[in-house]
Amino acid sequence: MERLAGNPVHAFHLMKRLTVDWRHIEDQAKKDYWINVVEAMGGGVGGRGGLSVRLPAEEDLHGAAQALVRLHDVYNLNMTQLVRGNVWGVQSFAELTAQDCLYMGKHSFNMGMYPRAIQWFEEAYTLAGHEGNVTVTQDQVNMFLNTAIKAYDESTLTRPELGHSVTMPLEKKSETQVTQYRLGNDLTPQEDAHNFQALCRGEKLLNDSYLASLTCFYDHRNQPYFFLMPVKVEMHHRQPDLLTFHEAISEFEINHIKSIAKPMLARAMVQGQQGKGNTISNTRTSKVGWLDDTMDFIINKVNRRVEMITGLSTNVGADDAELMQVSNYGIGGHYNPHHDYLLVDKTEDELRFNIHPRELVMGDRIATFMFYLSDVTRGGATAFPRLGTAVWPSKGSAAFWYNLKKSGAGDTSTLHGACPVVHGSKWVSNKWIRERGQFLRRGCGLHPDE
Repeated sequence: MERLAGNPVHAFHLMKRLTVDWRHIEDQAKKDYWINVVEAMGGGVGGRGGLSVRLPAEEDLHGAAQALVRLHDVYNLNMTQLVRGNVWGVQSFAELTAQDCLYMGKHSFNMGMYPRAIQWFEEAYTLAGHEGNVTVTQDQVNMFLNTAIKAYDESTLTRPELGHSVTMPLEKKSETQVTQYRLGNDLTPQEDAHNFQALCRGEKLLNDSYLASLTCFYDHRNQPYFFLMPVKVEMHHRQPDLLTFHEAISEFEINHIKSIAKPMLARAMVQGQQGKGNTISNTRTSKVGWLDDTMDFIINKVNRRVEMITGLSTNVGADDAELMQVSNYGIGGHYNPHHDYLLVDKTEDELRFNIHPRELVMGDRIATFMFYLSDVTRGGATAFPRLGTAVWPSKGSAAFWYNLKKSGAGDTSTLHGACPVVHGSKWVSNKWIRERGQFLRRGCGLHPDE
């Protein structure tokens, strides 16, 4: 079941059958006296017939469509192969109809991705001809196609940079054409997006000489615990350091944490406008849950290991760190590029009126420790567009980086995001470490660039 549901085209068809097609079945069923069936369909949960059903809603179908649109855009998937069930080299029997492609084109258009919408409408037009205008007619598709072309032409006049955006190409690049990437902290939003998507696709942004300077090594981290069983370290970037600690968590611990977290998972929330409250995130499509160290021996043991590996205090009770966050990303699940620090980019008025006093006492997120609790068949990397590198999910490993410089200033080069999941499911667990308990553990810097 997971193998089928882990395919984005299968997932879209499943949502379609359980929303659009099921609605017709429901209408037919209501004409008969199927009390239990009607209650299960209408109530959703706890029908008198003993059934407990939560059918997908319209928003779930939209989510499945947006996931396909996002995957097509970020990974620049071949349209013809995609509609015939080949998603980034993984072939299946799932195919899209002309009506499906029209639906995807509408979503692309509503998201302002006009060139992508044009591609979907063109494919819908072609498929409609092959199908004999069964699911939708070519005339119907042509109306949407002309509207998308007009919108794209108008957008390029008002925003010329859209005509050159690599995220929405209209022409295929030749095999000999090489894309140039610029790194650093002075990138434009378009360049950040450009680099992010390239890293998600697995493209190499760092030069060979720099890559040759990166190493893998064993390290006891100045902890007696690791003298006989040193930590396996992989370096992805220097200054700032971006590291992966391999085999940082066991299979038993992973299964235990996931089993505790599953009942607690809910749609990811982000900070509301002006830092007030929380709202459901569209930039982060995942489900998350929070686990307290004191609730379970295994969780406490894992957090103690984070402390030994990093040399930083993870004492939640002393407000030195946050609770462990467990996240699950499904198909198309992603998190747009962002910084993990919360306070250093705020104005004095924002800190005074919008931030809870306890947050100020804890200090900012000095570092991030991210466990990968699953492998991902395709996609799901953690990409750093300004550093030009990405960390790919490997079950049992953990990524680590500092969000703040030694001076306490935010390190803007640590901008990062979660690439969309193409096949399968992605589980991660974040441990955000705060400034409060680290003043004797990490030396201060006197220069803003340190």
